[in-house]
Amino acid sequence: MDELFSLFDISRSACCSASSSSGSGEMATDQRRRRNKQTTGEPLGEGCSDAPPPTQLHPNIASLHGTHRAAHPDRGTILEAASHLLMVHEWPVNCPRFMDALRMVGLGCVSQMRYLRMYHHLLTALVERWSPQTNSFHLTVGEMTITLQDVAMILGVHIDGPALVGHAVVGAGRRWLSWPDCCDDLLGSHPLPDVIYQDPFDHRITSRFHMGQAHAQTCIPLRWLRWRFWRDSYLDLNDMDFLRHVRTYILFILGCHLLPDTSGSEIHLQYLTIMEDLAVFSTYSLGGAILAHLYRELGEATRPSRANIAGCIHLLQIWAWEHLHVGRPLLRVPFSVELHGLSVGFRWNEDRLRELPVENIISYRDELDGLLDSQVIWQPYTPDIRAQVAQICLSGEDIWTARVPLISWKRVEWHLSDRVLRQFGLCPTTNIEPMDPSFKRVDGRGKPDMDWMLYHQPHIAIWESRRGYIVIGDLLDQHNNYSIHQYIQWYKSWATLYMLKAPVEPPTTAYPRAPSERLLRDFFLSTEQALQQHFNGSNDTQQQRDINIVAELCHGLRSQLYIQDEGYFEDKSEHDTQFSMTQEPPQQYSGYAGPSSYPDQGPSMDVFSSQVPADLNAYLTPDFVPSSLHRDDIAEEEVAEEEHHMLRQRPRRPPQHYTPGTDALP
Repeated sequence: MDELFSLFDISRSACCSASSSSGSGEMATDQRRRRNKQTTGEPLGEGCSDAPPPTQLHPNIASLHGTHRAAHPDRGTILEAASHLLMVHEWPVNCPRFMDALRMVGLGCVSQMRYLRMYHHLLTALVERWSPQTNSFHLTVGEMTITLQDVAMILGVHIDGPALVGHAVVGAGRRWLSWPDCCDDLLGSHPLPDVIYQDPFDHRITSRFHMGQAHAQTCIPLRWLRWRFWRDSYLDLNDMDFLRHVRTYILFILGCHLLPDTSGSEIHLQYLTIMEDLAVFSTYSLGGAILAHLYRELGEATRPSRANIAGCIHLLQIWAWEHLHVGRPLLRVPFSVELHGLSVGFRWNEDRLRELPVENIISYRDELDGLLDSQVIWQPYTPDIRAQVAQICLSGEDIWTARVPLISWKRVEWHLSDRVLRQFGLCPTTNIEPMDPSFKRVDGRGKPDMDWMLYHQPHIAIWESRRGYIVIGDLLDQHNNYSIHQYIQWYKSWATLYMLKAPVEPPTTAYPRAPSERLLRDFFLSTEQALQQHFNGSNDTQQQRDINIVAELCHGLRSQLYIQDEGYFEDKSEHDTQFSMTQEPPQQYSGYAGPSSYPDQGPSMDVFSSQVPADLNAYLTPDFVPSSLHRDDIAEEEVAEEEHHMLRQRPRRPPQHYTPGTDALP
């Protein structure tokens, strides 16, 4: 470890001297730029008081009109994830020296996460309920979101520390004249367009690489990083070359897994500039940057025209599995997997999963429409799990509930922990402060020479004082159930909750939603298979009479419900013979208006206006968050009655890709 610290300090003095020589010029340039913006009327930056206040709207999804994909449930595409965790495993790392370096920079847990197949229909259904106005999912049980706690526990990265942003250090009069010069200094080389490179695992595969973003050359291909720097062992490298290989791998894992953009093939070199001293890089709030990047990509994915979603999508999917029963697979081992000092995300590696649910977008919409509080795990990180995870997962635990802006270089997003207090074991409140009304989302388009450290200075100042913005509340217990019910009534008075219309006929399909329902299905199918050869026997024995009774029950159930069991017994390791029931789903759905959770609730009229705002970016601006309005006097004994009513009324869906009547949000 001492050797690694000394290696990380090799170039610290050079970095400091270069920064001091260029700091005064950058400050003067930025002051002139800000004066010009004041005279031309251009906003000074995110959170600046001179920026025009956004339109005050109700913060429900319906208020976004046609700019949200939820308004087009039958025309929107299924989102594809632009995240390549599989590509990370094409760069295997087994060298002890390299693994020690990754642990020093806070990426030891991330390097142990394995390939995880994406469930795009589930992710799309979640995006349909994402509100960019509140950075949260609007579900029937209340608001939920990915928090700093989830990032730390699932990924095992630092969430505390300086914001992940740096000064502009490339350009005339700065640290490096061009981005290729930066690559040559910190990586040892850069892609040359006239050189033919070979895949180290298959020399028959060759390619030429170009640095991206046209003449600026600000991006570098991910494949080139792997082809150029992968090695079986790093023990024979000198200190300088070893540090260059470590920087390369960090860039690679950021572009493939933690901070991927929609290209899915390149990574911006801005992150390389803060890796000159890896000891300093290890102190940054990488988790905060990952979450800010994912928040922004979720907001962008709500556009009806978007066909893909970037960001750390594996974090989103594991978060959904940790908190919701919807779409959750079963594990081959007990749920409380021994983590052996790794992060929670490790237990969801692909080789540990079984009985993966395969559903379509309609089924996931239906399940989220009918989500009950009993199907939500508000606090999945139990004391037993906390005792098993790596120490890095618990570092910064005191800022888990901080209501602060998160910075990911060009992007800033708000972490609104006060909207999801139940995820921290606190009693929810209706007295929720609105997002900063002057907050405006920006990106790097049209700002190639922007010094983002200065541009985001107001938000960086809040982040630096993050321990002064920690949200506190009353602990949840059996005495504040009435407060939860009050919150739910207030929340339902303004939130857009339902995607599908109510059915007008009894359900015709049985599809397991939660683990308990899967066990009921397993019991039925296994019993039927085991006894089918004895059905309708003529022996006058008590055993045969009981079997015939079971046969009548099985026949009666299948005559009323379609049970999807094709391929259910194909795993011969668990069953001696292959078995498949031949049963066609019902073909007539006369009068069926589509699945829904509550036949007596949900919108039956157009909740979206037909007018689309001229400025498509307007939907990303924050709205007024309603205060404690519409509080009704509700008897405490009514609190538990609503969920029982939902369970009794819960329908099932036909197994098809399109269900009539899915225009509850036209």
